[in-house]
Amino acid sequence: MTRVLLSSVFKPFGVDGLYSRLDSKIELYHNQLTKCQGIFSIRSHMLSFGLHAIANNIDTPTTVLEFPSLHRFEREVSKGYDYVGIGSIVPNFEKVKQMTRLVRERSPHSKIIVGGFCSRVDSIEQLLDVDYICVGEGISFMRELLGLSPEFDYRCPPVFSEVREFFGVPLFGFKAPHIPVSLGCPLGCDFCSPSHFFGRRHIKLFSSGRALFDEMVRVCDYFHTSVVSFIGDDNFLADQKRAYELRDAVAESGRNFNIFLFASADLIERFGVEALAEMGVFKIWIGRESKISPYQKNQGIDIKDLVNRLHQHGIKVILSSILLLDGHTKENIKEDIQAHLDCRSDFSQFAFYSPLPGTPLYDRMKKEGRLIEGIPFEEMHGFKQPWFRHPHFTLWEAEQIQENAYLMDFHEHGPSILRWINTDLTGYHYMKDSVNPNLRRRAEFLAKSMPRYRVILRAVEHLAPTDRIKEQAAGIRRQVEKTFGPTTYLEHCMALGLFTFGRIREWRTAAFGDAIQPYTRVFQYNQPLSRGRRTR
Repeated sequence: MTRVLLSSVFKPFGVDGLYSRLDSKIELYHNQLTKCQGIFSIRSHMLSFGLHAIANNIDTPTTVLEFPSLHRFEREVSKGYDYVGIGSIVPNFEKVKQMTRLVRERSPHSKIIVGGFCSRVDSIEQLLDVDYICVGEGISFMRELLGLSPEFDYRCPPVFSEVREFFGVPLFGFKAPHIPVSLGCPLGCDFCSPSHFFGRRHIKLFSSGRALFDEMVRVCDYFHTSVVSFIGDDNFLADQKRAYELRDAVAESGRNFNIFLFASADLIERFGVEALAEMGVFKIWIGRESKISPYQKNQGIDIKDLVNRLHQHGIKVILSSILLLDGHTKENIKEDIQAHLDCRSDFSQFAFYSPLPGTPLYDRMKKEGRLIEGIPFEEMHGFKQPWFRHPHFTLWEAEQIQENAYLMDFHEHGPSILRWINTDLTGYHYMKDSVNPNLRRRAEFLAKSMPRYRVILRAVEHLAPTDRIKEQAAGIRRQVEKTFGPTTYLEHCMALGLFTFGRIREWRTAAFGDAIQPYTRVFQYNQPLSRGRRTR
């Protein structure tokens, strides 16, 4: 019987060395969205959803190996799989190369497949000894490779993110389910790897809002949570019919969810902020990009006003901006950063204009001779230094601009967790007396979190690195107490516990660094053993 192994690249991550860099931790929040926020940063890891989506839709005995050590990968490969697939992003390309060498040594008969964004690296066929390169949607690719029909009825895999630490407190078993709902985005922004990787198509894995609602109910009940993330889809509202169907299904059910999704500003305006709140959206990622950028999705949109209206409905906003666009100068980049800060988003990403293989931006900069030769793959990420020449900035200047943007965001607006709580409080007050019963129900749902928010706010007051942040926390705490009552004795004790763990985490970071490695997990699909097991 044919057997398949699908593996992510090996750890460790976020350490300086042959295959990794300190500034490339495998954490969405700590490395990108709450960068420079220290102990206030959410520490979490997420599974490689693409590998699981393939495994769950090919009807072939398949093992998915998540974040193994190199030795653990070698042991698994030695079992003699017929196919070994490796998924990766570009910064981990050298890890892929080492893994393919091991497969050839330990299991010469295995056919090797490489997928993910690293599959677009120039001349990859000459750089890697592999049998197949998978660019784009991988389920149909693997099905055809295995002699199956490329058509399939999508089965959602059991994938999730896991919070590892909060305020330095180790957390175990706190999982939030992910639902891969679509792939790609039709907008085709010149820098966007996901959009161009999938051919500027919006590949819908769930075609109806009702089917998506049923899946939400299933996974939230299984994980005993209301939190769920729509992943793979870089612009969920591109299918507005499906979105309205989901809104209607949630409203009719009377259930409360906390949905995280991605959407462009123009489609948010078209769909409506109130409809998002009725759907149960609690966090949304918007690509602001830049006030000097020509991207159509933001034309005529007042991003600051949009963020304010989302906050009124209790919806947290991740706002991402691009640094080092061609039109940026030393003067206007500061204005652009300040325009981002003026939006007062709950989370901020300041990423460099990143020419990654497979995008029009990469092709243009390569043609213009602006790509810097010899930059290691490990450094081709958007959160240290760029890998192209800019007419107005050196690499060192670019690094300082990015770090200062994150520091300004933190010190002006405080930790993201403060903004999160303030947005929930704002949403509660705005919606609690609404004529819309769905919004009133949403306000009541937000109110349930306020007791634990009092604990967090007290802890932030004690841990605040500046008087300004301390006063921000105290001000929000006083507002919460005014509406929901004073902090109890037990909550004071819990806040003291958070403070203690926070100080210990600060000491650990100073002494040993703050990299947290993801767990190694093994998942079996289409076999008697169907649940994942974890090893450290």
